[in-house]
Amino acid sequence: MEIDFLPDVCASYSPGVSPAFSVDTVQFGDGYQQRRPTGLNSVQETWNVSFNNLSQDEYELVYGFLKSRQGVHAFLWQPPWEHAAKRWVCTDLTSTRPSNYQVASIQATFVED
Repeated sequence: MEIDFLPDVCASYSPGVSPAFSVDTVQFGDGYQQRRPTGLNSVQETWNVSFNNLSQDEYELVYGFLKSRQGVHAFLWQPPWEHAAKRWVCTDLTSTRPSNYQVASIQATFVED
C-alpha cells in the first residue's frame, strides 16, 4: 500500500504530544546504573489529535481515511512546528456525529511508525 498524506483538514489547536523513550539500563551491585538509548530510533512520539467543528464532507474525508488504515497501515502527517512529515499509525479513533448542530468531531491517537 502506498503511503498517503493525511487529508488536508486542519486539526484543532493544541494537540498533545508524549514522547516514549526506549532505554537499556544495566544495574551494578553498588547501586550504579548505566543507561543508553535502545537502537537508532529510541524516541517514539504519540500525538493526541482532535478535529473539531467538521462539516459532513470534512468528517467523512478524515474519518474514512483513518478508519481505512485499520490501525495497521501508515500515513504521512506533519505535526505542528515540525519541518517535515513523518510516518504515523492511528491506534485509537473516536468520533462524535452531530445531534443538534451540523458539525462533528474526531479524536485520534497517532503513534510514530
